[in-house]
Amino acid sequence: MTGTHRLSVREKVFLSDAEIHRESDFATAEDLRARVLFHVLFSDELLIGDSQCLNTPLFRALVSPAEARKHGVRGDLGQLLDNGRIQVARRDGLTLREVHASQALREVKHRPDAGYADELDRRIRAHPVSYDFGAVAAAFKSGVLRLIGRRLSEAEGATYDVLERAREWVTGQEPLYFNSVKNWVEGFRTADGSVPAALVLGVDAVDRAAGEAYRQALPTVLGASTAASEGLEGLTDAATRRTVVERTGFAAGVLDPFLLGRIPVDVLLEATEQPSRTALVEELAVMKNGERPDLDRFQEAMAEFSGWTREAFGRAFDATDERELAVLRGRRNLMRYGITEDSLTGTLGAVLDVGPVDDSRNEYLDARFAARSVPVPAAPAAPPAHPPVRQRRRAVIGSAGR
Repeated sequence: MTGTHRLSVREKVFLSDAEIHRESDFATAEDLRARVLFHVLFSDELLIGDSQCLNTPLFRALVSPAEARKHGVRGDLGQLLDNGRIQVARRDGLTLREVHASQALREVKHRPDAGYADELDRRIRAHPVSYDFGAVAAAFKSGVLRLIGRRLSEAEGATYDVLERAREWVTGQEPLYFNSVKNWVEGFRTADGSVPAALVLGVDAVDRAAGEAYRQALPTVLGASTAASEGLEGLTDAATRRTVVERTGFAAGVLDPFLLGRIPVDVLLEATEQPSRTALVEELAVMKNGERPDLDRFQEAMAEFSGWTREAFGRAFDATDERELAVLRGRRNLMRYGITEDSLTGTLGAVLDVGPVDDSRNEYLDARFAARSVPVPAAPAAPPAHPPVRQRRRAVIGSAGR
């Protein structure tokens, strides 16, 4: 496509979707593969944390042939680690093998064999990404305390008591590990078989606070957008939102989990080299940074990239499997996109989805691209060597099966 390319930083998205510490809607490796490839399409660098890449069995199956054989799936996404499309963020100074050894000492669940850690260390050597573990630990702890405090403000009785006990315990932990919180929660749940319902509510609130804070901490420190499979409804206020642009009639393959779960990775890599895709990522990055994109360029890029994906998916599946080609040809729904604006703040957001044509729309992903401000206060008594994570503007990209 024509047009001036923006000079911008590379768009980083953190794969919070692949998170073993929270409930997931991924039933199979193909489900996760679809989500991973979707996010690769709409980011320059897709980041995943060292713990997540080690301890998420389905992710391991996608990137390691040895792990793939255990699950009976296609483990071809290691190419995306080799070329840096997927990057693993490691704590400063440690290899994945060393992280694995530390987790073994703490008896972290879902650990792989040490050979997998060695394999990934080799794959990611050319594209190192590191983070300050102290800063992430401080962000995690402060997030847990903030979320517990929010619940305390509206709690009473036994619920209040367990939340207050949790807050005191969390405050005394340095560093605070997610696994330690889970052990604390499980200890509460198994201490007495006749736990009052109000106490159960408090314990569950602590569990949820830990999961959400864990999901937010690392991408916040890395300065990355967060890829989330839920929790996107609050990004914009429907009461103050107006539609700026809405178009439909585009190829919906990039929102189709069945097809994305099976598209050859070479086609995906070819897609990331298309100028129209580059323009889309750049304009979405502008939007997620809270600035105003070039809407004409965005629409031109969307139309051109949709045409390219329609042809590429047809070419790929025509040469592979009749079932995929039948699904591709049988789809009657088309992708639509919308650009909305918050009339109070002027902030723009983008939506990609499949319009309500028939019931098969429920088989698709939909996505929200937006910016929101997330406060991340410093943890109490944070070590001077690790300055507090201050409030910043953090963009969120999400996709969720309906």
